[in-house]
Amino acid sequence: MANSSIPIIQLDKLNKSYMTGEGPFPALKDINFSVDRGEFLGVTGKSGAGKTTLLNMISGIDDLTSGEVIYFTNGTDQDALSLHRLTENELAEWRGGNLGVVLQSFELMPTLNLIENIMLPADFAGVYHPGTSYEKALELLALVEIEEHAYKIPAHISGGQKQRVAIARALINDPPLIIADEPTGNLDSVTAETIFQIFEKLVESGKTIIMVTHDESLAKRFSRRLHILDGVLVDPDKKRAGRQRAHTKTDNDIRKEYVREQNGSVGKTKTKKRNGADNGGHDHPALILRGVNKTYESPAGKFVALKSIDLQIDYGQFISIVGKSGSGKSTLLNMITGIDNPTFGEVVVRNERIYAFNESERALWRGKNMGVVFQFFQLLPTLSLIENVVLPMDYCDVYSFSERDERAMDLLRMVGLAEQAHKLPAAVSSGQQQSAAIARALATDPDIILADEPTGNLDSKSAENVLQIFEALAARGKTVLIVTHDPAITRRTDQTIILSDGEIIDQTVARALPFLTHPQMLEATHKAKKKTYQAKETILTAGVPVDHFYMVDSGEVAVTLHMDDSPDSTLAVFGPGQFFGEIELTRGTNAIASVRAEDTGATVSLLPKADFFQMVDGSALTRSTIEEISETRFTENTDRRKAGR
Repeated sequence: MANSSIPIIQLDKLNKSYMTGEGPFPALKDINFSVDRGEFLGVTGKSGAGKTTLLNMISGIDDLTSGEVIYFTNGTDQDALSLHRLTENELAEWRGGNLGVVLQSFELMPTLNLIENIMLPADFAGVYHPGTSYEKALELLALVEIEEHAYKIPAHISGGQKQRVAIARALINDPPLIIADEPTGNLDSVTAETIFQIFEKLVESGKTIIMVTHDESLAKRFSRRLHILDGVLVDPDKKRAGRQRAHTKTDNDIRKEYVREQNGSVGKTKTKKRNGADNGGHDHPALILRGVNKTYESPAGKFVALKSIDLQIDYGQFISIVGKSGSGKSTLLNMITGIDNPTFGEVVVRNERIYAFNESERALWRGKNMGVVFQFFQLLPTLSLIENVVLPMDYCDVYSFSERDERAMDLLRMVGLAEQAHKLPAAVSSGQQQSAAIARALATDPDIILADEPTGNLDSKSAENVLQIFEALAARGKTVLIVTHDPAITRRTDQTIILSDGEIIDQTVARALPFLTHPQMLEATHKAKKKTYQAKETILTAGVPVDHFYMVDSGEVAVTLHMDDSPDSTLAVFGPGQFFGEIELTRGTNAIASVRAEDTGATVSLLPKADFFQMVDGSALTRSTIEEISETRFTENTDRRKAGR
């Protein structure tokens, strides 16, 4: 009978050092702790602190330098196993029956469908039974809410969906212990919350989970938390002593800023155009997509990942790409880089039609002209970090042979990895591998840099360093596209491209109605119609019915008030992203003022009244915010009338 006082696993005086050209590097130092059955243990720490190394010790994936990891099979001292005394075959057998591993990079077999991927551990453990294992795999896909994709291969689902499959696979042999390495690091907030709730349910069912994360907002949701700093366990509460916490904008801060911008005239509202960004002196855009579609075929049928994508981006822009898991973000990057072929449509990069090249020509062209930062690094494991950074220069034959090592070291120094330059990727943390991947992407000095969640696995300090590098590159005329789910990043970019269900949400809709969900924004994108008005042309006349919600797409519009025996008075001038017509729609009145296009003319998106009310009725925050703006503007209009101006 299991003794409840005996832990499931115990680490005793654990040390791990890696040998480098400069001598041993201590990754873990004198680690002592135990994990109780049914515990949800969180391990936090910055990039390079030793979190992933700790998981490798617990799972027996890597050898320890000294100390012991003891697993109590049935909760009794008699069944205690010292894991690092087992042979490789014994360790593999132990992992198969006792441990579920959720890796940061999923590690799904690309040629197998999701059910087949989930059944693999049962096959390896020798407990595979065709009917039973198949039914169990379907049950697990239902548990992680992805059963409708059961027969797709991994390439046809999103990163968030792959993470769910990885969790299901980890559960196939019903292990008592599950370890997870940054399972929510690269996911949007909604998908990340779903994943975390799955783990919470597993703990409630009696599983023990050890989860590594750099997201300290999760700390209170663990049953216990350990914090690791430079390979040493420290008190998670004392680690912040004396450190100033940076102010993070709350949802309420964002709402207040939005209200201020909507109520301000042009000139009082900020623009996000980067100083010095003039298309880098080029006479053509950095990239153009025309009618790009991508459809994947699978036994389950066709899956449309991108639908009629039209996009133009100039040189010197810092662009963020956002969207929920499965919206098409990574597929869009694959189209731009030429890694995958569109089903139809045209992609023009640096004034060249990249799909006119064959695959070999496209690979060489990409190496010289694009820097790609993959979501999961793709560093060559047998090369040191500096050798990985030199590799693109060798492949594309850029820079002289004598310059390449020096340039690689400069790039590693820029991302804070000079001291790790001669280490193998396995000897550094996942966050440091990400930084090395960024250095490699810059090796050939490309004009265009694309990054898929480059800060998702980094602590806040390392992430800030990466963002500053990207901002500096854009200021120098480089084009930077970054896929992210972090709103703090999108606020720092020149433009945000929002994807929903494989389509780009209209920028005007997204700016004017930011509190709608992405599917609601996409619906508004479909229903709003654009109309262009010439200079001084009337858009709305005071006293007439208002049948639309108006959103300024480009140019400027003036809201004017007619006064007897005096010239018309201008109440406000609205620019891109601002709206009008909401006073009349929310109050059920005719137009209380006239609106005309300013001297440069204007393009306006018109959302029909019925569709406007459908949108706001489905979003309480949108309704309350628009009503607040409407009340402020109405009061201002009334005061101006009373003042006789």
